Amino acid sequence: MEPNNTTDGTVEASECANSGASGREQIAQFMLQNESALRRRIGAEVGRSPGVDADDVFSTTLRRVDYAAAKGSFAMRSKPEAWSFVAQVVNRAVARHRRRAARFAATVAKFAGVAEAWTEPPQHDERAELVGIMNELMRTRPQDAELIQHRLRGRKWREISAATGVSEEALRQRWSSLVGRLRSRRS
Repeated sequence: MEPNNTTDGTVEASECANSGASGREQIAQFMLQNESALRRRIGAEVGRSPGVDADDVFSTTLRRVDYAAAKGSFAMRSKPEAWSFVAQVVNRAVARHRRRAARFAATVAKFAGVAEAWTEPPQHDERAELVGIMNELMRTRPQDAELIQHRLRGRKWREISAATGVSEEALRQRWSSLVGRLRSRRS
């Protein structure tokens, strides 16, 4: 039995429950069939938050809902219950991404006075150390320096990908590696 679409574009969960699919398959089907409504909700939650990408929140939401269904902590019994659970997951994911963006903004604030003046000589303070790191990156790894500049300007992964011609996933991996190297260097 195929699920029926309602007038608002969502799918009746009770129909999914009768289809004989596992709980994980039911929630996956529900999420896919209601993707546009879910993306609208995420877009409304994210709003114009700088540094928060709605696509990243959507991806996080899908992973977390799938994980909950896989480990059995959520079973889809009705459409309202499913929407309530997904809404909680969305709210938590948005909050997490906002916290991450705020931490990133704090890093940007540290760089703010240095954004155009990377040629100043290093001193023995944190700001000078960051200037030295950026100077070294610009000499040895200009792609990483460009990635940092894009992220400091609050650009989203999709925008950076379009500007650099590198896939979003490759950029995220490069960013993760870069942050790890910088953290190990500062330790």
